[in-house]
Parts: sequence; structure tokens; C-alpha cells
Amino acid sequence: MPGLRKVILDVMELLVAPYSVLRRIYFQIALLALVVLANAVIFVKYQHLDWISAIYAGVNVVTTVGLYAPNIGQMPSLEKLLLVATIVMAVGLYTSLIQSVVNTVVSRSSWADARARWRGSHLKGHTVIIGNGRIVVTAAKRLSSLGKEFMVLTNSKDVFDELQGDRAILGDPENDKDLMDAGITSASSAVIAMEDDVKTLLVTLKVQKLNPPLNTICVVRQDSLIDVFRTAGADEVIPYEDIIGRITAAAAISRNVGGVIFTMDRKADMVVGFFDVGREVKLSELPKEVVPIIIVQEGKLNPFFTRDTVLKPGETLIVLGNPHYFREVSRKLSKGE
Repeated sequence: MPGLRKVILDVMELLVAPYSVLRRIYFQIALLALVVLANAVIFVKYQHLDWISAIYAGVNVVTTVGLYAPNIGQMPSLEKLLLVATIVMAVGLYTSLIQSVVNTVVSRSSWADARARWRGSHLKGHTVIIGNGRIVVTAAKRLSSLGKEFMVLTNSKDVFDELQGDRAILGDPENDKDLMDAGITSASSAVIAMEDDVKTLLVTLKVQKLNPPLNTICVVRQDSLIDVFRTAGADEVIPYEDIIGRITAAAAISRNVGGVIFTMDRKADMVVGFFDVGREVKLSELPKEVVPIIIVQEGKLNPFFTRDTVLKPGETLIVLGNPHYFREVSRKLSKGE
């Protein structure tokens, strides 16, 4: 059933995209029609043409093709003045409007954005990623690799171009319509990562207003704002720079660092370490400040062991603990010990 739904969404995107692109040029088309109509009225009144012929003549004036030209000697002075005014106005207006229309229609990003907006407004239970930095790209690619439905709303052309396809919308994260097009009201979670913490907070308040039950994850740069974001309704607040600093500091202490397990209160942040076993060592000989998690044996994960388990050369030990003790673990497991 999910597979069939995905196929239907893909087909409908292609069918609806032309209409979505057309909506973007309504204003330009309306202005062109108004100019043509103004000239047609002049030809109907002074040249006594029927409306079809008058519209044809009006298009000739706007496009400066010149296929229709009344006898200038027989034209009333007022008609000449009116045509001069409309022609002068039409030349510049026609050029700019046609260029705008053509650019919109032929632009690949316009079609991709149109498809994305339709898809986003019809998804349910997906994740909406909102922001304009590298975190947005990384999160989107990760969700894609996991096969999870998501939509990206960004005001960064670089981010939009890099993601491409029908999962990214180029718009304003603070605009209700753009948020609705991304499917924020039917989403199950939102990841908000603007480059400015104040803007992240504003977007958080907006999405909470549009979808109060939404699971909201906010990425901030100043960890001093964590409580502010929680008050605003964020379910999880990730201090990006603080985490990077912790990982960097841990890596400076030991080269065996594989990652950091981050807790919201930051009182029990632990580092994951990877160690190649060079000699037989009983787990009980390792420092008590590190906890064995997994033993990798011939590429297979073994989570079943005790403190009396003996590690064998060629295995890999994954531990969780204080990186200050990783050097001691590495020394215990090395061949030279």
C-alpha cells in the first residue's frame, strides 16, 4: 500500500506541475492581456474593427511585429496619441514580462519546486526540515538513505540546488503558505535549523501554532537559549556548536573516538570509542570508567558477553565512557602491552 501511494504521488506531481507553474505567471499574463485589450479598444473605436480583428491588431502593436498598420493619414489625431502612449508603454512592459514568463516556464527549479509543493501538501506523517545551512542538506540526505518521507523548506538557493528533485521547496520558512505547502500541518516531526537562532525561534513558534502536536527538533548555536526554545514548545534542542566542540575535544584526547551520545541535560554526555584488539585481554582488566557495548567478530556484532569474556586479536571492541580513559584501554589492547 505505501508503495502504491508513492507511485500515485509521483504521477500526480507530473500532472499537477504545469498548473502550479502557470499560477506563478498569472500576474504577468494578466498585464499582457490588459495591454492588448487597451489597444484593441482603440482599434474598435477608431478603425471600427470587429473584436477578433482588434485583438489581432493589438497583439501586433504589443509585439511590434507590424503585420497590421492602418493608414496613418486617415487616423484621427487622438487615436495616434493614444497608440503612441500604449506602444511606448508596451515595448518595455512586453520585453520584461515575456522574459519573466519564459524564464519561469523553462526553469528546471520552477518545475521541481512546483512538484515539491504539491507533494508536500499531500504527504502525511513525514518530516519537514526547515533551514538554510549544511545541517539541512545532511539531514535530508540521511533521511533519504533511510527511506523516510521528508520535505525541505529553505530560503537558500544553494541548498535548494544541491538537493534538487521533488523534496525541496524554495520559499520563506517564516511564511505560513510555504510551511503549509511543505505539509507542516500533517507532518509528524519538524527539524528547524536556521543560521540565526532568533529566526529558528520564530519558525518554531509558527510551526507550533500550525501543528501543536508536532514533534519539534531545533538546532541552535547558543546553548544558553535551550530553555527559551523549550518554553517555545521545542521537544528537543540540539546545541550544534557545543556538540561539535565536545566531539573535537574528545578526539583531541583520544583518536579512538567514534561519536558522542548527547543527553538533553548534558550531565551524562558519553563518548563512543572503537578499539582494535591486538592481544588477548579479559574485559574485567579494562578501566571501570568505560563500558563495553559490542564486540565485532569477523564483521558480526556480538552484544552477548560478560566481564570474564576474553577478547581475541582481530576483534574490535566498541565501548561507551569517559574519553580520558581511552588511552588506557588502547594500551591494554595493543600488541605491545
